[in-house]
Amino acid sequence: MAGAVVGRFGHERYLAAVQAESERFAEAVAQGDPEARVPSCPDWSLAELCRHQGLVHRWATRVVRTRAQRRLGFDGLPDQVPPADPAGQAEWLLRGAADLVGLLRESGTDTRVWGWADEQHTGWWGRRMAHETLVHRIDAELTLDQIGSVEAELAADGIDELLHNALAPAALAYPNRGKLRGEGGTLHLHCTDVHGEWLLRRTPDGFAYEQGHHKADAAVRGPAAELMLLLTKRLPDGVNDLQVFGDHSLVAFWLDGLTLD
Repeated sequence: MAGAVVGRFGHERYLAAVQAESERFAEAVAQGDPEARVPSCPDWSLAELCRHQGLVHRWATRVVRTRAQRRLGFDGLPDQVPPADPAGQAEWLLRGAADLVGLLRESGTDTRVWGWADEQHTGWWGRRMAHETLVHRIDAELTLDQIGSVEAELAADGIDELLHNALAPAALAYPNRGKLRGEGGTLHLHCTDVHGEWLLRRTPDGFAYEQGHHKADAAVRGPAAELMLLLTKRLPDGVNDLQVFGDHSLVAFWLDGLTLD
């Protein structure tokens, strides 16, 4: 498969996002209580969230470095145990991110390598890691009862990426996707601050989407960052400028179906 990145940005912009979001993540880890529960991932403490993200970075590095053509495990990853103190955990997180960014920069976008969606190339990994790190940076900040800014274009690209990956038959990371099978119940998403509109519709095989302005049974309209937080279930209750039109229950239905494990 060709290595062209399907997204709003070039490879280097995604790598810059991995680095920047890792730095903001590390700041939250250094400031926070390692034992504090993560509101958006209640099974994890802040230290466990940090370890998860650091291991994902190291795992992705292994996949790319070995040019893996199948899914690899997490066993035996190098430098896989973070220190106990917050400052050490922050440094450990940044170390894994730097290794990943350096390797992806060296590899470019065209190197064929396994990925859990349909795109099997290093360009996909750059984009995926940018949004993975962004969402978990937000998780870390929610643990501190705060969310820093999210660039609108990056947020809109995150919506694109979520929908694009969720369509892939191989993307088993969406455990509730099968619930979307059927007909009716369309949803329109509309960014008000940057270009970005999507129509989601159910199909017998799952769902489909198209970009552009369309009538739907329900619609959600608002800033791109808030739409992205809504889709990833990171939007704090009562703190948003989103407008919902039509059948409100459909919004919850689609959010459940597109949950990323």
